[in-house]
Order: sequence, then structure tokens, then C-alpha cells
Amino acid sequence: MTYRNEKNRTAHYHKNRFLVLTFIILLIESIAWGQPQQTKKALSCKTLRAMARVYMAYGEYTKAQPLAEQALTLAKSNGESDSELSMCLIDLATLYKSQNKLLDAENMCEQGLKLQKKVLYKSHPYVAYTLRTLGSIYTEQGNYIKAINTMEKAMAIMLESHTENDKALAPFWVDIAAILVAKGDYKEAESYYKKAMAFINISYGPDHLYTANVLGNVAKLYTLQGRHDEAEELIDRTIAKQESIYGAEHHLVAPSWLTKARICHAKRNYANSEKLFEKALVSVRKSGNMALFTKLEQRIEEIRTNKQTISRPVAIVVDKDLKTTR
Repeated sequence: MTYRNEKNRTAHYHKNRFLVLTFIILLIESIAWGQPQQTKKALSCKTLRAMARVYMAYGEYTKAQPLAEQALTLAKSNGESDSELSMCLIDLATLYKSQNKLLDAENMCEQGLKLQKKVLYKSHPYVAYTLRTLGSIYTEQGNYIKAINTMEKAMAIMLESHTENDKALAPFWVDIAAILVAKGDYKEAESYYKKAMAFINISYGPDHLYTANVLGNVAKLYTLQGRHDEAEELIDRTIAKQESIYGAEHHLVAPSWLTKARICHAKRNYANSEKLFEKALVSVRKSGNMALFTKLEQRIEEIRTNKQTISRPVAIVVDKDLKTTR
């Protein structure tokens, strides 16, 4: 395929993605305004949240933020139910985490969790999923003790209604593995990933985006262990799937490009690693998230100079900061 054809294909993809995104938003708005007058107040808040979630799904955080924040403001001023208010808070926590606003994310998540427990009950499975979000925030803050404790609470809740080998627990095992990787406990992390992947391949299938994202995590672990050939095979599968979904230049693929670049650098293929570094930098710069751009620059410099973070093996590494998979 020529460069021109590839460029046209990418442009066509992004055009179609934008049209789909616009259609979904317009459809949501039309449904909202087609409701009776007495229900519009409640729907307006839900509509804003729905629109924000669509943008978040594509990593368009700057577009999602005002919508999510307006939804929360409306929920408070209109006296919405605690259920709606909790969802607004938890959505904002997820958004802020993706923007690396970790203190704001923690605050929103804790408020949302408190209301969620009030609306449902303390051991409801939805509470466990919110605890997953909170645990991931603690992980990115480098607070691994809180992260592990939070995930243990989440697992305890899930085990009240699921068996220990239920496939519903797989995402929780993935999150625990991520914490263990951040702590440098690679062997234990691998055991959790293997356990999770056995169910993920069955539940989602080998061609699903979530499967690819988890494989990318495993590739990162293998890279840190020096198992570069195994890591490269997995990360190539991850990148192929992510680029087919998001596009060949989207910033949500940047963590995978960084893992691939790390592998190339370890194999002394410096030319390819530099190309991938630049690709990741350009995509993140275009996203407008300068906090993550700065961290990405720092991480790239560490890889270039073969620096090893001894005291905190991969604490708050930019790969995890950039990631938005749930």
C-alpha cells in the first residue's frame, strides 16, 4: 500500500468515526428533546453524561470534560437523585483519571462511592467496580498500599455473589496484576495475568479490543522481565487491533507504541524506537494533554539512556497514565 493510499485510508477512517460520533450525539439529543416537558429536566443531565461518555470512549477528553462537569452541576442544582449524582461523580472521576488529574479524580470517586453505597448497598457488585476505579487512581498516584487494600475490598464484594473462578472476576485480576507490576512483583503479576487471560479469551474472544489491551499489559510485563521476543509478538497484536479501532495516529495507542519502542531499543533497533517515540509524542501533543506529554518525554528519555528506576520500578509510568481501558 502506497503512502498516499494509507493516508487516504486513515483520513476516511477518521471521517467515518467523526460521523458516527456526531450521529450518536444528535440521536441522544433528539431522544431527550422528544420527551414530555416534565421529563426534560432529568433527561438533560443524563444526555450530557451520555454525550461525555461517547467522547471519552474515543479519548476526546477535552470535549468530554465540559459536558461531564455540566452534568454534575445540573444534577446538584436540579436536586437529582443520589443515584444520578453518584454516576455523574464517578464519570468525572474516570475522566479526571484519564487526564492525570489524580487528586480531583480521587475526590470525585470517593464522593460517588459514598452515594453509591447509600443508594444500593455496601456489597453491591457496582460498588466493586467503582472500587476498581478508585484502586486504579491510587495505583497511578503510586500509593500501592491503598491500591491493594481497595482491590481486596472489591474482590471481597464480588466473591459474595460469584465463585472464585468466575469470569466476572477477570478484570479485577487484571487490575491487581497492574498494581503488582508497578510494585515490581513481576512473578506474582504474571500469575494473575495468566489466570485472567484464560477467561478473557473465552468471554471476549481473541479479536476483542479488551483482549488486545490486556495483551498489551502482558507485553509490558514481559519487556520489564527482558523477555523481548515474547513481548514483541503480543504488542504487535495489540497495536494492530488498537489502530484498527482508533486509527493509526490516535493517542490511545501511545502506550503500546511506547512498549514497542522499548523492545526495539532493547534490541538495539534505535531507528525504529525513535520513530515510535516521535509517533507517540505527536499523538499525545495533539490530544492537548500536556501533563501526560511531559511525562511521556521523561519516560522516553529514561528509555533512551537505559535508566532503571530502582526505588520505584515502574511507579506512575506514563504508559499506565495514558491508558483508559476499563
